[in-house]
Parts: sequence; structure tokens; C-alpha cells
Amino acid sequence: MSFSILHFCYSQLCYAATYYQPDGGFGACGNHLQNTDAVVALGVNNWAAGAHCGRNILVQYQGRSITLSVQDLCPGCQGDNGIDLTEGAMAAIDPNYVNDGHINVVWSFV
Repeated sequence: MSFSILHFCYSQLCYAATYYQPDGGFGACGNHLQNTDAVVALGVNNWAAGAHCGRNILVQYQGRSITLSVQDLCPGCQGDNGIDLTEGAMAAIDPNYVNDGHINVVWSFV
């Protein structure tokens, strides 16, 4: 991790982000999800019984940002505020996502 990333994470709260491949299956919000969709799965601590379905979050990583729609639940997300991005969303924010596997991001509801 470079100094600028460390400084960014110290000045804001960073959370673990991983990626998954929904492969056309149904998300917890009831919609078919594709690997290329700009959607995110929230961890159980932020799920709120699905109250955030359809709501957008802004995810920031190394100077890149992406807005994603909450469409799924991630029961195995890392940490209290971990999130799971579709593979397409992760690729957009981290070109090295295959090697990185998981990254530390800043995210918030918008």
C-alpha cells in the first residue's frame, strides 16, 4: 500500500471490499444480477432487513470512484462494513482486481 493510500485510509474509515459473480442469479433484493452490473452487496451489519435495496453507494479506491446500486446481501463480507462488488464493478475501480482479491475502500450512501 502506498503512502497516499495509507494517508487516505487514516483520514477516512476504510472497509474491505471483495468481488463476486452473480451469474444471472437473483440478488437478495429480488432482481436478476449480472457480473457486469453496477451493483453491490452489503454486509449483514448494514443490510437493515433489505431497507437499502435500490439505494446508491459511492465507493472510492486509489483516486477512482464508482456509484453502485444496493441489490444484494453479503453474509460473508469481511469486517463490520465490508461490501461485495460485482466483478465488473470491481474491475472498474481496481484494474488489478484479480491479483488483489480484496481491497480497502471508502464507501458511503449517496
